[in-house]
Amino acid sequence: MFLLGATAPFVRAELNLSQAQLGITVSCFWLTMALGGIAGGRMSQRLGATRATRIGVGASMFAMAGAALAPHWLVLAAFMALAGVANSLTQPAVDLALFAGVSRKRLSMAFGIKQTALPGAALVSGLVVPLLASSVGWRPAFLVGIVVAIPAMVLMPHLVYRHVDSAGRASDANKRLAGIAGFAFAFAIAMMAVSATGAFYVESAVSHGITPEVAGLFLAAGSACGIVGRFVFAWKLGVIQRPLVAASTIMMIGGCGVLCFAFLTAGWPLLLVTMVALGAGWGWNGLLTFAVVTIFPEAPARASGYIVLGAAAGGVVGPTAFGLIAQNLGFSVGWAAASCCFLVSATILLLAPRWRKGAEAHAHSG
Repeated sequence: MFLLGATAPFVRAELNLSQAQLGITVSCFWLTMALGGIAGGRMSQRLGATRATRIGVGASMFAMAGAALAPHWLVLAAFMALAGVANSLTQPAVDLALFAGVSRKRLSMAFGIKQTALPGAALVSGLVVPLLASSVGWRPAFLVGIVVAIPAMVLMPHLVYRHVDSAGRASDANKRLAGIAGFAFAFAIAMMAVSATGAFYVESAVSHGITPEVAGLFLAAGSACGIVGRFVFAWKLGVIQRPLVAASTIMMIGGCGVLCFAFLTAGWPLLLVTMVALGAGWGWNGLLTFAVVTIFPEAPARASGYIVLGAAAGGVVGPTAFGLIAQNLGFSVGWAAASCCFLVSATILLLAPRWRKGAEAHAHSG
């Protein structure tokens, strides 16, 4: 998805995509990921971390191959949809693998490392523009992605999740999971902004006169900050008593940074704001994922599936809405809307624990 966003100027030129069509294409990834989120969590719990991860990675590789050969934007959208299905299985499977193979003492660090994958993908995608796409085209970039995915297929260890639910424990897990809706909603709103940023940052910068190569490097720099943020925030703040408050604060900082995209359009100020906006705007994810999944230890893969549903639902709406706003009202209004998403999500996150207690009490009394 981020590779498509980074190479968007080249893809649009060859396939004759409008900004709205680009948003729809990216949203296809998030739509199928949302639809498959809960099912992917259940399947990962049933198949086990190793098998589910390998199946998901294999499907992703096939999707990248199809995208590289797509003759029309609708075909490209279809393979983006397949990639979303693959991700809906892979995400819960990897979360389950962490529970199976990492000690509780190091679990927050492990989640921080795992959650660097998203900004890491944006970082690599940003570097692809000056190193590959601008010289040989965007299609070879997707083929390179297949090669990068091979180690995940080969090196994935065999892990067994030893926390086997009895019938009674499974029933208790179902009641506990009744309280996850607030967290999934917070993920959805925040991911509207995250997905739109990944898809349209380069487009926005190019529209203000920055070359695609420089815009790609700016995106790569911001993504590097997002990688560091996800790791450090999850590692250092995952052990505090109120990690949800910390995640909410980080979201607010990211929202303020994204708002600056509406006013800063070039040069070093844009680069610095990009690093802050993406460092915080993408940095909360590892900490929040760790906090939410550990709240529901009875069924971590299923809890992760609900998170995937929320995150992907936001990804469905975000790029499409941003594309329509940018096309009709301009990028500045789009960035203001993205900033509001972060601030609203942060507020919801502060209220989610109260909603969880009420939902669990209702489930146990029912």
